[in-house]
Amino acid sequence: MRAWLNSIAQWWNDWVGDKEMENSIRHHLDQSGYYGALAQITNVRLVAIQRPGWLQIYRFEVKARVRIDAEETDGPDPAPQHAQLLGLVRQDFRKSINDIRLFDQPQARRELFRDWAEGLIQLRGAEGLG
Repeated sequence: MRAWLNSIAQWWNDWVGDKEMENSIRHHLDQSGYYGALAQITNVRLVAIQRPGWLQIYRFEVKARVRIDAEETDGPDPAPQHAQLLGLVRQDFRKSINDIRLFDQPQARRELFRDWAEGLIQLRGAEGLG
């Protein structure tokens, strides 16, 4: 029973909840040199919002396989490389803008979050970026 509850909790934690946003993240990963279709997107959370809800900022984490050019490598295929990335999504529904940024370091993500979230209602604590 406990294993089943843990699997449900993990499924809920890894669920994006917005197919359009998930597709946008995967497309951005493809453009950034990763395999977006294979990426594991986790911990998608709303961290800031502007009333009445048109502007929203989400955070997420992703494990993505690095795309390696076959032309750059001679000989056998290299072992797959994966990257652990952090990300932010800024959605503005008034202007149909989906701005996605990827980071290697949490500090860089926090700095952009502070810029984007200035004047917005921000989630505090463990789930936010504060």
